[in-house]
Amino acid sequence: MTDFSIRPSHRGPNDEPIPLNRHLDDVAERAADLLVPAEARTPEGESLRDLTRRIALVHDIGKLTDWFRQHLSEEKEPAGPTHHAPVGALVAHYVLSVSGFDGTDPLVGFLAVARHHGRLPDTGSYVQRTSADSTKSRLHKLFREETFEQIDHIDDTVPELADALIDDATDGDGSWTEFHQRATEACERGRHEDIASHVLGGVTLTSLETERLSDRFYDGVLQAWSALVFADKTSAASLTTGIDVDEAAYEATVPERGAIDKHVRELMTEAASQELDADTRQLNADRERARRRVRARAMQFARRDDSIATLTLPTGLGKTLSGLDAALTVLDETPGDGRVVYALPFTSIIDQVASVSSDVFPVDAHDDLLAVDHHLEETQIPLPEYPETVADDEKEHLATMLGESWRSGLVVTTFVQLFESLAGPANGQSMKLPSLYGSVIVLDEPQALPLDWWPLVERLAELLAEAYDATIISMTATQPKLFTEGGRPYELIGDPDPYFEPLDRLTFDLHPSTETALDGDPVPVAYTDAADRIAERLDTGNSTLAICNTIDSARELAAALDDRSGPVNVNEVYHRRLQSHEGWTDDLDADETVTAALDATTGDEPLLVHLTTRHRPVDRAHLIEVASTLTERNVPIAFVSTQLVEAGVDVSFDEVFRDFAPLDSLVQAAGRCNRSFDRDRGRVTVWTLASPGGREHTPSSSVYDRGGDSLTKLTALALGDVYDGDPIPEPTVTREAVETYFQSLDERGVGSREYVDLVDRADAEQLGALSLIDERPAVEIITARTRTEANAVREIRDAYTTDWDRFDDLLDRTKPVQVSVPFYGHNEESNPLGHCEWLYPDAERRWIDGRSGRDNGFFDATKGVVIPDTSAEARLL
Repeated sequence: MTDFSIRPSHRGPNDEPIPLNRHLDDVAERAADLLVPAEARTPEGESLRDLTRRIALVHDIGKLTDWFRQHLSEEKEPAGPTHHAPVGALVAHYVLSVSGFDGTDPLVGFLAVARHHGRLPDTGSYVQRTSADSTKSRLHKLFREETFEQIDHIDDTVPELADALIDDATDGDGSWTEFHQRATEACERGRHEDIASHVLGGVTLTSLETERLSDRFYDGVLQAWSALVFADKTSAASLTTGIDVDEAAYEATVPERGAIDKHVRELMTEAASQELDADTRQLNADRERARRRVRARAMQFARRDDSIATLTLPTGLGKTLSGLDAALTVLDETPGDGRVVYALPFTSIIDQVASVSSDVFPVDAHDDLLAVDHHLEETQIPLPEYPETVADDEKEHLATMLGESWRSGLVVTTFVQLFESLAGPANGQSMKLPSLYGSVIVLDEPQALPLDWWPLVERLAELLAEAYDATIISMTATQPKLFTEGGRPYELIGDPDPYFEPLDRLTFDLHPSTETALDGDPVPVAYTDAADRIAERLDTGNSTLAICNTIDSARELAAALDDRSGPVNVNEVYHRRLQSHEGWTDDLDADETVTAALDATTGDEPLLVHLTTRHRPVDRAHLIEVASTLTERNVPIAFVSTQLVEAGVDVSFDEVFRDFAPLDSLVQAAGRCNRSFDRDRGRVTVWTLASPGGREHTPSSSVYDRGGDSLTKLTALALGDVYDGDPIPEPTVTREAVETYFQSLDERGVGSREYVDLVDRADAEQLGALSLIDERPAVEIITARTRTEANAVREIRDAYTTDWDRFDDLLDRTKPVQVSVPFYGHNEESNPLGHCEWLYPDAERRWIDGRSGRDNGFFDATKGVVIPDTSAEARLL
């Protein structure tokens, strides 16, 4: 009988040692039985569940050294190396090799175990450095010096324990003696030839040949590694705290589709009690007709051998509810324990979808039914019971671990969280991946994905479909040709045209500055002239939305409007309210801001709201709600913003003015015009604004033109095909012109195929360096606009040296009041906000006291965070 009590893996709640085999058995059970389904296959077609179970049983075998025990007990300085992943990786490769796993499958196990405390590497170079090359690198020392020392030490001290673990992992087909003999031979040769041969060729194993890897090698490594990481972390948390993280914690409570039916009935009952015009009644009827059509076809789709569907409906026709209905229908019609992952391009619209979900389903944002996951949200799933001895910080850590692992039945998240968790994820990000098995993933507004990523997204969609048996629903009014492999995806609405053709909500009016752009020689409109045009519409009582392409362009237009029409500045009204507010900004009531703004008018002036990403997230949410209420009351208002209001923001204006942009952006902007037939017909004016502040290029050119067939040129060509000099009907643009535009993009082969090559070569480290968002250097600015927020900054500084738990809680609380400001140099000296006060020593954040008279020129109630005018970076995009 082997006694593992002398070789612990961790220490328990009362500092008692946890025997190594107990942890390994627990990880194997969690990884194989709870995280990897029986149907999952390895790159070579074998059982992935079996592979994961076997490597889990030996992944920490390196902890058998007396040196690791000394490290764990801290009784004395260990006499030898204490790392354990390299030994575990070599044993995992051996275990799989003698257990019938052929081809590259043993390499899957090697990489998963080697990196179970880190992120996946670039496969070829990692194997070369760990197994064959002669360079005296850190990896060479780990895998071909210290590891041999550890293996000999285990053989001298507890070979019977090592043999018991290998015997269990190989079902008796392997032994420690055989592994030790192979390791001894590798030591004599100075390289691990069996591992190197997977990707290295030539007599001396120096030729890198990653083409030997199977097409689905990256997929298999990702699956095995992520399951091992999640199982290992939750096992360790359970064993060390005494919290029972049992099977129930891994399961999802999926929302019931019937709740949508109930919600719709309630809405229809409420609508029946109101006096609605014929257009609104027809719109409501069309929404319900579309939802039922989508459900019926989703049932058919679930029975097909397809994995990708599209849902193409006009803006304002209830895509959110229809998309959730379709996703839940597919889940109901297919076996398994999947969940719904609803992904969007922007954090600014996530809360809106979460709010709709909370209205429909009896949930909040922190339970096992709904989780909201983005960088501004702390995602937690508390367990129902905890032992009395467990500290609050341990409870919170585990709740966060489960929440950020997407164990809820409905996860609302961003494209960044979804796709960057698939493309070379960090260790913590990988814990989301086991939750994707059998799930339905809704991509809302996929055309917003960066063009460079389109081929990679299609490849990752294949990974989701084939490796995770997931279903993808691509949902938008402007459906891109993103998923083209294997033909046109299944359309859940059938033929979208009958839903677009009757629309008579608005027309597209091409301003003379855009007409000249169609001819290739644009004559931009000056900001004073643009302000005159908007002011004329305000004088008729219309509400207007002006969307600009850059922050400085939006600021110049807002300033011109302020000079031209003398409006009541709602930003200033809001600022005055914050000065006297006791509490955090998100406690402020938006209806009271509406009342204060209306009270500030004398009866004739329009209202002005200005928003960009230089305003705090909490300010954006508040002022968008204020603007929505004002438009519902038919108050003349000018809302000047950037693209942040373009998609998913449920607000409707009489008229929209959009600076020239790619066609899908123009259509998304139009979705904020006469959204629910609030007036007879809206108008979307497309113009080309001049360069602000003396810049060389127009905003549309500087943002969207990248040489060759630019996005604005393709838009001009598509609009030119349907423009005859008169305003263009909505369906003509949203169907005919959009189809031409995306067809042109597809023919030109947009995107980077190099990103796909990284997947094929399993170069995870390079994949992880990619980002869906602009990664230029930035500084995070906490902007305090109330006394409570300013006091919180002082508390953060105090807690920095005295109370780390309090420090973390306060820092999380400031996320909605942070603004990220990029700078264009390569170091902190080029940071134009470098003179802002540090939040605390060695901080990555600075802070601004945004209260009146305290901002030192770095904050303006209308503009938000500002950069000193003497800086060239005052004209940031």
